[in-house]
Amino acid sequence: MREYPKIDTLLERDESFRVTDVLKRPVLADISKWIVTEKVDGTNIRVSFQREEGTIKVGGRSDNAQIHADLVRYLYEAFTPEKMTPLFIEGAAPESRITLFGEGYGAGIQKGGAYRPDKAFILFDVLVEAAGEAYWQDDACVTDFAARLVIQRVPILGEWSLTEIMERVRMGIPSVVGAGRLPMEGVVARTREPLFDKRGQRLILKLKTRDYQAGKR
Repeated sequence: MREYPKIDTLLERDESFRVTDVLKRPVLADISKWIVTEKVDGTNIRVSFQREEGTIKVGGRSDNAQIHADLVRYLYEAFTPEKMTPLFIEGAAPESRITLFGEGYGAGIQKGGAYRPDKAFILFDVLVEAAGEAYWQDDACVTDFAARLVIQRVPILGEWSLTEIMERVRMGIPSVVGAGRLPMEGVVARTREPLFDKRGQRLILKLKTRDYQAGKR
């Protein structure tokens, strides 16, 4: 089961580990607008389903990651073969695989009690693999998958420039997922359609609220 690629923070840091205004990846400046979503403070979760196998596989950020037992129970109840199979397009090859990437969040995970009193999964990305190729889905498809599975997806905050992202995160944004009860952990931003750099890495960025606080976290 494929692991989720590491997302670099948007900005370089100074000797105090405070973010500067220097882009870590200058190529990001070539994109005028970004689709910005809330970054939820939780534990990274993968849910994978291969059409031919017909079984659900659940994992954390890595294959060795430990997941709360009650979150594991929730995941196997929320994602069944019967719910996942209709997500494949008609005529999809037997070896086709869909992997859902999201955050396990809620009470007992990080400081998630302010989000909700129990544990749940919120979707932020979808990868479809077929015929030896891997296709990251755009935000419209992620939203559609979430609706068909009757699960939450991370809120889309808007279409912002890099300057707007930096200014708004620096000022602090109330969490949409937490209904304003806590500050947003940060944001993740993607291009309208998946774009890749010369190394084959997807253009995607994150910026955390605490990145503007001095001192290493």
